[in-house]
Amino acid sequence: MWFSFAMVFISEKLQGIVQRVTYHNPATGWSVLRVQSYANPGEQLTVTVHQTRVFAGATMEFRGAWTVHPQFGRQFKATEAIEKKPASAAALEKYLGSGLIKGVGPKTARRIVQHFKGDTLRVFEEEMDRLTEVPGIARKKLEMIEHAWREHRMVRDVMIFLQGHGISTLFAVRIFQKYGERAIELVSADPYRLAVDFYGIGFFSADKVALSIGLAPDSDERIRAAIRHVLAASREQGHCYLTAVQIRSEVEELLTLTLNDRLERLLRQLEEENQLKVRLLAVGDNPAERCYYSKSLYYDEETVARRITSFLVPIAIDHKSISGWIEEYCQTHSIALSAEQADAVAQVVSHRFSVLTGGPGCGKTTTTLVIVRLLEALHRRVLLAAPTGRAAQRMGEVIGREAKTLHRLLEWQGEGFQRNKDKPLQADFLIVDECSMLDVSLSAALLSAVPDGCQVLFIGDADQLPSVGAGNVLRDIIGSEVVPCFRLTQVFRQARESKIIGFAHQINRGETPHIESPFKRPEVWRDGTDCLFLDSDEPTNEQLDFVARVKRTFNLKVNQLEGLSTGDTPYEFRTHEAIQSPYEKEFMVPAKFQHVDLQQVARAEGAIDELKSVLKKVHPWSTLHYNLTAVETVVKLYLEWIPKYLGRESEIQILSPMTRGSLGTANLNQVIQQAANPPAEDKPQLQVGERIFRVGDRVIHRRNNYELAVFNGDIGTIRAIDTVDLTCMVSFFPDGREVLYQQQDIMELDLAYAITIHKSQGSEFKAVILPVLTQHFKMLYRNLIYTGLTRARELAVFVGTRRAMGMAIRQQDTARRQTALATLLRGQL
Repeated sequence: MWFSFAMVFISEKLQGIVQRVTYHNPATGWSVLRVQSYANPGEQLTVTVHQTRVFAGATMEFRGAWTVHPQFGRQFKATEAIEKKPASAAALEKYLGSGLIKGVGPKTARRIVQHFKGDTLRVFEEEMDRLTEVPGIARKKLEMIEHAWREHRMVRDVMIFLQGHGISTLFAVRIFQKYGERAIELVSADPYRLAVDFYGIGFFSADKVALSIGLAPDSDERIRAAIRHVLAASREQGHCYLTAVQIRSEVEELLTLTLNDRLERLLRQLEEENQLKVRLLAVGDNPAERCYYSKSLYYDEETVARRITSFLVPIAIDHKSISGWIEEYCQTHSIALSAEQADAVAQVVSHRFSVLTGGPGCGKTTTTLVIVRLLEALHRRVLLAAPTGRAAQRMGEVIGREAKTLHRLLEWQGEGFQRNKDKPLQADFLIVDECSMLDVSLSAALLSAVPDGCQVLFIGDADQLPSVGAGNVLRDIIGSEVVPCFRLTQVFRQARESKIIGFAHQINRGETPHIESPFKRPEVWRDGTDCLFLDSDEPTNEQLDFVARVKRTFNLKVNQLEGLSTGDTPYEFRTHEAIQSPYEKEFMVPAKFQHVDLQQVARAEGAIDELKSVLKKVHPWSTLHYNLTAVETVVKLYLEWIPKYLGRESEIQILSPMTRGSLGTANLNQVIQQAANPPAEDKPQLQVGERIFRVGDRVIHRRNNYELAVFNGDIGTIRAIDTVDLTCMVSFFPDGREVLYQQQDIMELDLAYAITIHKSQGSEFKAVILPVLTQHFKMLYRNLIYTGLTRARELAVFVGTRRAMGMAIRQQDTARRQTALATLLRGQL
């Protein structure tokens, strides 16, 4: 089939002469070449490659794999390209006259080759002045030729150097564009800078380059780089710092080395060189110890603490007048505030910095609305903001005035935010929603831009998942107990009618809710129930392996017993006796499968029968009874059942606890893409690694890209794909803003039919599908399920087992983020 290029590549080598440069993008280096192969001189082949410069007549060696493009057919996709000495006088003439050298066209190239013949390249390399022997080349033209040839040789040498140390052409082009002629010098001096300067080149790739260059595996430079990497990578676990014990463990595992006393010496060096920072902290109940920070996180945490502390000054207000205004406003607009809401409104305006928190349905939004109206009555300049576009849009719709994303508010341009301590925001009161998403770095940038006379209110649910980045800002601020915090606890009547909100509060209290199944009571689809549970299951690898072993053994015995006369006793499996065979030296039934009827397993036909035969119990309302596994149930929900009841245009989001597993985001994205947006001859598509993107695909951006003004977690739809330029146009929710992705940016996209619950923070979707199975046991925590459920606006559907749901609700995430913000706020350092 034409889309077979999605299969795994087999690396091959292709040598030949470039006949024509069909396409070249100077910005990305992306090139489409027509190449005459040495193996088949009469045939011209298409080669695609990233190359800074490439010219007709160049003799090249490519390494890569054959692919089949849906529009342009068979192509050789090169990941390495090395320029060789031109193979013939004709190739050399074409090479020199192809535009390679400014001042040398086809006619001049012909004269040069005719004059010097086989000595031409040596003359260019060693005796450039001799070119004046050729008619038409005077001193001025010679100088132009010399400059162009030196520049070309420099580019060629850099590309050869980079590829020679295992860097693909894609990154070689990007490295050359950034470092220029100093690329060899800079990479040789510090190959680990590649991991810092280029997204997509991690520590492991940079380390391979370092070892290839000749750096000793146990060198100080390598260990220092590993320390920096480990500290930077700790952000992914949300940590601001690591202890020496943690650094030792991770560096030794990373490098497969034993550090002995070298670690302390190298840590001291890095500290003295100001490459890392240290705080003396008491971690848990242990005595104070040295804790190590990346410099940026150290200063960010310090900035957040210092700015908040500076705000902790009371403001004199007329509480009687404020209370009177609140009462009159609520009566006029038929708003019924609870006592704790009314108190929060009055108190918030009297503090320079405060926090409003509470679970779903407790009235944070209504409270915020009244606060804003009060501030407007007091003639305060109010700014509204939230970390994500969706959260900002929702905030703006409810309040009735514009709310900006934090990046728009702080005016990101080029290399930084334009709003900062030197150019602060113009506001008297700043209100920020969804603050559980704030990491310490964004918080530092935000608070640095708040003018001294401004008041600040952080709003958020501290029981939600913490930020994707380092820190636990909202929880630390509340936990410090030095910042005024107003907690809303009363769930309002209208909210109590929502199963989503009711079940969320039960889950947050550690209670397992009773969620109805439409397979038990089909009318729940129509009676307004907004939370459902579809009992289902997926086979584990262990179950699949066990079934395969049983079937192999059964089939072997059946073959051995063929020809037995009627009346002979057929073979039966033994659960505690060994079965000797050429294929199974020993077959013992593991303890967890002692309940299984092995004859039933052996005779099961199809994946669902096999799964049902090994489960201890199949739920009476399980989709397995309807020949649907959990994955197939998710597909049915996404494509058929939910659209039928909520409408075809309803936004449905699958939220999975993990990336891996059959119900992880990676597999679900492939399955849903194939079902919802399959390949077609008239549908353009691009491949990036193992990912395939098609027009119409739902996609998510995976990191902050300030140049494109697209941020981690932004979701959109691919509207157009250019398979020649290798670009795509993505329209982002909620405002429909269109962004053109160049090829180097496309690697920052991923499919978004299914995303992790962590990525859904700050967003809200009309319908949410939540797979919950024990295959996700590493991530099954109460706050994860709570966060996922509260992302649904009109419908939430769990798919999986109630056992896994119960396991998640019972488990609190005890992995403590290592931060010092609460300690700093309390002034204990």
